[in-house]
Amino acid sequence: MARRMSEAKEKEFEELSAFLEFYVTNIEGRNRDDKIHPSNVLVEIVEQYGKSQALQGLKQAINDTIEDSLNFESAQVSLIDAELAKNNLITLSSLRLRYRKKYKKIIERKVIRNETEYYLVVALVNDLTAPIEPSERLVLNGLVADFEKDA
Repeated sequence: MARRMSEAKEKEFEELSAFLEFYVTNIEGRNRDDKIHPSNVLVEIVEQYGKSQALQGLKQAINDTIEDSLNFESAQVSLIDAELAKNNLITLSSLRLRYRKKYKKIIERKVIRNETEYYLVVALVNDLTAPIEPSERLVLNGLVADFEKDA
């Protein structure tokens, strides 16, 4: 029997899935009825593997979305944030800040715990325009190497 997710994880799942649906449909322009729309794929993953596993994949999809949006002009981010807020959804700026805090925690802890964190860190170190201190980039590169060695 599958364990129920905590209330906080349930909330995170709902928040992230609603954001991803909006973003892919309205920003990327993918048809909501498309079989490969992330929202439809997410339903299949939940049915097949459970919500906890689906949440991990959802976090990776959000990482990808944040990475893809890094080249957006600030005016474009503001417009997207306004639309998200109008629909009572978490904003892109809020998610960017949340994920920035996550990478800071990874640096403090000095270890990458899972694949979701790994992909977040890899995206950051590969993005040479990301506002990361050179000393932090060096630490992150070392953590990626350690994770890859142990994988």
